Amino acid sequence: MPYSKQHKTVLQAVMHEGALHEDRGKELVIRLFDHNNTAQILNEINAKLKPLCTTIKRINCEVTGELYWIFTSMVQDKTASFVSHFSQAELALLRNVYSEIITSNDSCVSSTFCLNLCSSLNAKLTKTDAELFLLEMANRQWLCCKEGKYYMGVRSIAELLQYFKDTYEGNLQICTLCKQELFYGDKCNQCNAITHVYCLKNYARNHSSLGCPNCPFSTSRQNLSSSNTSCAMDVEDASQTSMEIHEMTQSSQTRKLKRKRKNELM
Repeated sequence: MPYSKQHKTVLQAVMHEGALHEDRGKELVIRLFDHNNTAQILNEINAKLKPLCTTIKRINCEVTGELYWIFTSMVQDKTASFVSHFSQAELALLRNVYSEIITSNDSCVSSTFCLNLCSSLNAKLTKTDAELFLLEMANRQWLCCKEGKYYMGVRSIAELLQYFKDTYEGNLQICTLCKQELFYGDKCNQCNAITHVYCLKNYARNHSSLGCPNCPFSTSRQNLSSSNTSCAMDVEDASQTSMEIHEMTQSSQTRKLKRKRKNELM
């Protein structure tokens, strides 16, 4: 079908969110086009975006496995660039957090360690302001926060991969199955092969095996048996519930931090 106002609405939603959850994207497509063929709609939008060297990518969060739609440039440069309303101190902190995540053995860094990085910055940044900033980065999917630890966010993977390749060439690993760069995954204790968690779940589902795809050894980090028994409706409901809980938690944390910051200034 021809490119229409409905296509523009989907594109605007993705650009506004920065990282639009697939479930919400699907709901929008159904409402606008009366069908759920999201691949068709994204292909039609991307055909229009191609001359502008931009595209909408569908990318899995490495930690949760959930899919997001992200508007990004097809020509990435070697620098990490962000919107201008963040301070130099905040951006310096984020780059330091990236460095710690990529060079860490666990592919993550604790929130406490992130706040302690403030003391190493050239520009002054209070721990309260830093906590608010990192929380906002998690809300915008630049980072992924889980159980008090920060992981690489899906938006960073989509938009800053070239920067990571050029800056941390020796630290990036490749997924055993999809052959794409990987920041967080399941590592085999026998052959040291590392695989995206969601790739490993798909592999286990299709091959009825919980072993490493590179050797017969069993996997170590994730218990994948539940992925074979969950029905599609269960997965969708769990995903929606996860999003709602995440939003409620993040909103509550933001309000508490803003009150704390206000009290410090009074």
